[in-house]
Amino acid sequence: MHPEWIAIVEETGGPRYLAIVSAVKRALATGLLRPGDRLPPQRDLANWLSLNIGTISRAYAEMHDQGLTRGEVGRGTFLSVKEEADGPTSLWDHTPRQSFVDLSHNFPSGAAPHPALSLLQQAMGTELDAAAFLSAQIDAGLEEHRRTFAHWLGRFGIEARADDMLVTCGGQHGLLLSLAALSRPGDVILTEELSFYGLKSAAALLGRSLVGVRMDREGIVPESLDMACQRTGARVLFCTPTLHNPTTATMSERRRREIVAVCERHDVTVIEDDVYGFMPDPPPRPLASMAPDRVVHLTSLSKLAGPGLRIGFMRVPGHLFHAFGIALRATTLMASPFNAEWAARILRSPRLDTIIAALRAETAARQNLVMETLPRALVTNAPGAFYFGLRTPADWTAQTFTSAAEARGVGITPYTLFEVSSLHQSNMVRVCVNAAPDQETLKAALVKLAELLDESAPTSPLILS
Repeated sequence: MHPEWIAIVEETGGPRYLAIVSAVKRALATGLLRPGDRLPPQRDLANWLSLNIGTISRAYAEMHDQGLTRGEVGRGTFLSVKEEADGPTSLWDHTPRQSFVDLSHNFPSGAAPHPALSLLQQAMGTELDAAAFLSAQIDAGLEEHRRTFAHWLGRFGIEARADDMLVTCGGQHGLLLSLAALSRPGDVILTEELSFYGLKSAAALLGRSLVGVRMDREGIVPESLDMACQRTGARVLFCTPTLHNPTTATMSERRRREIVAVCERHDVTVIEDDVYGFMPDPPPRPLASMAPDRVVHLTSLSKLAGPGLRIGFMRVPGHLFHAFGIALRATTLMASPFNAEWAARILRSPRLDTIIAALRAETAARQNLVMETLPRALVTNAPGAFYFGLRTPADWTAQTFTSAAEARGVGITPYTLFEVSSLHQSNMVRVCVNAAPDQETLKAALVKLAELLDESAPTSPLILS
């Protein structure tokens, strides 16, 4: 009998050899295959799939090149999944580096200093009912905090009450809760063909299989989403409609309505990551304002104030609240009410609009530096984005360019980290403009990248000390 994962090949579109590679990856993600498993002989697989042996050989060669398999003489082909980074180097490599500008960080600028800093310091110095916060144990978060977060969403056209809200330990926690509440091991989650690396990590941890949907300059293409829904039967979509990471794509109002219509037609629940929604002026309407019963809307203060608060919040449709409560209590039980209090005070401050305006102005100024320093034809950016995409020359790969930049003291991130499937194989890198401590430092780092663009790729791999 042929193995179960063969069915995945038959339901996957595109060239047959790539469909086989994609099916093996999905089977690994869902547990149908495990590292160390032996793949069937090529001739057997060709017979099962009614393909010629050349197609199967090409698929096996592709898997070998990607490090998915190893061959053992006389025994066959075995799965050998290599360990890869699940985030920018700066998140897991804590080695101190002198004169290193790490533009892989996707955080708000700390220059001048960050306008929310003085407000936060002031809030921390005011009276606080510490006894009440220490004794609080409410899974969804204190009502006063949820009320503040619901009011914040109202600025963007989302109708929400305190009872609709969950307080989370940051946006990544909200993402994990969403996958746990809305899907089961082995389920397919649809997302952009380039997607947040945190989603990839969470899906792998929970045993969910990601399927990428084709994008254009406005994000997900509705026709491609429709085809993916039909092909996979998926019932969950994760997407970032505003300032998509890493492409900076932002959906128009029309595109958003088209995406919602496709999801309604196929009964798909949407996880909307709107962490950058406050940056454009005026802010676009979130999907949650168009389909409140179908969209789980999640955001955090990591892009407004900084990642250290570790507070996020999400609006959850009422019929899903019970499932989310189970996921919340199974993970952290609740978010820290102390951190939620600092976050709420920032959002209640009369200086909030000034903070947002200052952050927008600083980010736009840094994006202008990008356009002044680097060839415009190679840059994909937006005025309100914390990052931009840089296309590497034809003789470079994204990874070799990243390694060469690190050797010159500039940290960047290859798009390969965001690829849902290796079928994409982008030669782009992401560069975060707000990661530099000031505009002068950013300018110097951009000059180094510009100089690197004019050079030829090394003929042998770079080894960093």
